[in-house]
Amino acid sequence: MIDLVDHRFCGVNLDESLTAACAGLRAHIGEIQYEIVEEDGAGVTVEARIDPIAVLGLFLSEVFVAGQLDLQVRLSDGTDALVGELSGSDLKTLTSGFGKGLDALQYLCNRVLNRRLRDHVPVHLDGDGYKAWRALKLQDEAEAAAEKATQQRGPVTIGPYTPAARREIHMALADDPTVETCSDGEGFIKRIIVRPLGRR
Repeated sequence: MIDLVDHRFCGVNLDESLTAACAGLRAHIGEIQYEIVEEDGAGVTVEARIDPIAVLGLFLSEVFVAGQLDLQVRLSDGTDALVGELSGSDLKTLTSGFGKGLDALQYLCNRVLNRRLRDHVPVHLDGDGYKAWRALKLQDEAEAAAEKATQQRGPVTIGPYTPAARREIHMALADDPTVETCSDGEGFIKRIIVRPLGRR
């Protein structure tokens, strides 16, 4: 793993400096940002680092081509996340099934950066306001499950959900003093159990 900081690389010319940077950072030329910091008769020195947006852009474009998906992504640096706004006629493929495809792609993006960079902000993918819509639906489902659990004085199982959707449910009910939640199952997709507090 590489730190998300500038590293210095030298060569007799710019090509050699960039070749050294790519080797040292274990990256393709399209995945790095660089600046020439010194250029004299002895050679060229550059400061270079891996560009997370470029890494994700290349990864996603390869995924879209391999999957023959009509999708485009606009990546930007947010204050606490790398944000990817997806568009294209195949967006519904990712958002169907309550966004399982979108969440899986987001998970893969984070895994790609985890393997390449020591520290990076999380990746958040969305398209056409889907996650805001889903958050409202999940809030409604969470509240309905909590109400049912308290009325019948027993556990209610809902789902299955992706990790991102489960987090929304847990957060929606975190401040409800009448119920508690826990995930149930193994693997990526799990159900959520909503039970009245004190009932196990």
